[in-house]
Amino acid sequence: MSDNTIYFTETQIKDIYNSKVKKPSDYFTRQLPKCPVKMWNYNWHNRDAPRCFCLLDFIIWINKYNLNTIKTLNITSDGDPELEFINAEKINVYSYLYETNTENDLHKLANKEKCDFFLFNQTIEHLYNPLLAVKNIYNNLNDNGYVFTSVPTVVIPHDTPFHFANWTPMGLAMLFSSAGFEIKEIGYWGNINYIHNAYGKVHDFPDIFKCGSHNEEANPCGCWILAQKVVPL
Repeated sequence: MSDNTIYFTETQIKDIYNSKVKKPSDYFTRQLPKCPVKMWNYNWHNRDAPRCFCLLDFIIWINKYNLNTIKTLNITSDGDPELEFINAEKINVYSYLYETNTENDLHKLANKEKCDFFLFNQTIEHLYNPLLAVKNIYNNLNDNGYVFTSVPTVVIPHDTPFHFANWTPMGLAMLFSSAGFEIKEIGYWGNINYIHNAYGKVHDFPDIFKCGSHNEEANPCGCWILAQKVVPL
């Protein structure tokens, strides 16, 4: 049996950090625009703060890579606000639930129909074997297809017992690199006020009105990634 594990040297890991994860100083001074999300009633109130900045990056990135309109989109939730900013001819809904004989479970995803874009958010922390699931998503994509996801770095335990881990931006980068993806973009947001509120008196998912919108590089609370299945010619 062949070993298809991807290994990384210290130099390669540092290169991923410096080229994909490390952000310029102006990334941390950005301000949120007026909320553009219809399903959120065009309001940032009561929305988990990292998800607001995640949406901001998502809109920028899909414009940058011309992903506004695609043929086939696979998703794990029809409630993601990102769906308002991408048009797809066909949408397939999958699951990360662990129901017996559910072929849509990301851990045993059946490649019934490959897609051009796989969108799933706030899911990896609920996967007991995330590398297996991300490899399955890789196999579910057409050549040169894209995947986007967001994941918490700091968050209260939720949906227990199905909450297994939180992820740093670098951890997210290595997860997708280990599955064979080429990282296109990584983003993150957080501040110490969010951390204090999440684990303190609020013990919930603070919005920007509870913790402020300033982004502190040293205190990421959520991160997200756009990656591509690049197949050599």
